Amino acid sequence: MSTPRYYHTSTLISQDGSVLITGGITASVGLASIERYIPSTGCFQSSGSMSSVRYYHTADSMSSLSSWIIIAGGYNGVTAVGTADIYDPATESIVTIYLASAIYAHRSAIVSESQLVLIGGVNTAVVTNTGQLFSIGHPSAFTFAINTMSVGLVWHTATPLQNTSDLVLITGGTDGVSYYATVSLYQGSSHAFISLAPGVSLSTARVYHTGTYVPYPINQVLIAGGSTNSITYLNTLALFDVETLQFVPITTTMLSPRGWHTSTLLPNGKILIIGGFDGSTSISTCELIDPENNYASTQVASLKVARYIHTATILSTSGNGTVLVCGGYKTGIGALNSCEVYVV
Repeated sequence: MSTPRYYHTSTLISQDGSVLITGGITASVGLASIERYIPSTGCFQSSGSMSSVRYYHTADSMSSLSSWIIIAGGYNGVTAVGTADIYDPATESIVTIYLASAIYAHRSAIVSESQLVLIGGVNTAVVTNTGQLFSIGHPSAFTFAINTMSVGLVWHTATPLQNTSDLVLITGGTDGVSYYATVSLYQGSSHAFISLAPGVSLSTARVYHTGTYVPYPINQVLIAGGSTNSITYLNTLALFDVETLQFVPITTTMLSPRGWHTSTLLPNGKILIIGGFDGSTSISTCELIDPENNYASTQVASLKVARYIHTATILSTSGNGTVLVCGGYKTGIGALNSCEVYVV
């Protein structure tokens, strides 16, 4: 990339297979710049700028909006950003709309391809328990969900359960004081958060973890790694069954403790775990988890450069998949501009 960055986003543009890189931090300075990775050339090109510096933001592509990218919220170095930029990849133009409330370090999920929900995050100094909705039926602004979560959350996960296309699983997180093992659902059709049965929770609190949906017929969500308290990092896995809305036993673990990693579902159904932080340093190791073999993990080729707070975007749906790994942070070095193409 032309600029080192972490806490950025990378989003696949379905029309041409390119990847949009937005915002982030470099050398303690926030970025508004946008870059685009062109797979056919293996090169990056400048693609304009956002309306504001953003990091800790989200960027999602909605096929129902001609695959425009919705770049939402974030932090500008002073305060939470209260807008979202709707980016048109064809023209590299931006339309800016307002959020219901300024937010950063939230999580986002596409629901039913017609709704984008932003969950939790920080409103300048307050960790929020709200959901904010963008709908193609009302594309001029975000609105609040009709209710709230039981606690404010940041560094949680929000995983769409794609078999239903209507539910999002929310796990773990912190309100800045306590660390949570809580689990809840967001339902797109009702615009509301839903509690699960009493006792349905993670076995341990987690932040900086990942949640990856494994499609039908397996129909489960794999929760991987993270930290219990921002000090102790985990190699354990948790497994949520979508059919029963319960956690099911799992005895396998990752080979290495890690948080701030990425977890990517490949076309062959396996899950690629890349990089991360183990509590003391950035790590370069990668693992391939096989859901059809009791989620057993196998070590695969390591990154050339250890990194965390990076992005991983699948480029190809043919074969086993190709993953673009971009930027991130390396202990002792700082922000990275290097990218790696991981061929599985």
